[in-house]
Amino acid sequence: MPDPEAFKKAKKHALRYISYRDRSKLEVTQYLEKKEYSHPVIQQALEALVKLNYVNDQRFALEWGRYKINKQKLGKSRLYVELLNKGIDKEILENIIGILYEDTSEAELATECARKKMNSLNGVEEEKKKRRLIQYLKRKGFSVDIINQSLKTVSETESQKNHCPF
Repeated sequence: MPDPEAFKKAKKHALRYISYRDRSKLEVTQYLEKKEYSHPVIQQALEALVKLNYVNDQRFALEWGRYKINKQKLGKSRLYVELLNKGIDKEILENIIGILYEDTSEAELATECARKKMNSLNGVEEEKKKRRLIQYLKRKGFSVDIINQSLKTVSETESQKNHCPF
C-alpha cells in the first residue's frame, strides 16, 4: 500500500494538471513521473481519477480530435498517430476516428487546406506548386486518393476563376 500522504499529493498535482484541459492516462502518468512519484502512487492516483471520470481516454480522444480537425484541419492518418502518441488504445482510436470523420468530410478538409496553401504559392511555377501542395497535404495526414481529389477540385476552381469573363 503506497504512502497515503504521497497519494494525496500526487492526486492534488494531477487534479491541477487536468484542470486546464482533458488529459489522457498516459499524459497524467508522465506528468506524475516527472514529479518523481513512485509507480504504485501514480497508479493509485490514476485509478482514483478514472473512477471519478476526471480522466477518460475516450472523452479526451474525442475532444482532442475535434480540436485538431477544426483548428488544424488534420487528416485521419495524422490524427490517428497523434492520438496513438497520447497513449490512446487502438480499439478506442478506431471508434473515435470513425465518429470524428462521419460528420466531417476528409476531402473537404483537404480541399480547404489546398486552397489556403495555394494562396501562399502565388508566383511559383505550376509543377513546383503542385509538388509543394502534395507534400503539405501529406504532412496534414491525408491519403493519396484524397490529395488527388482535392488537387483536382482546386485546379478546376482556379481554371474557372482564370477564365471568368468578368
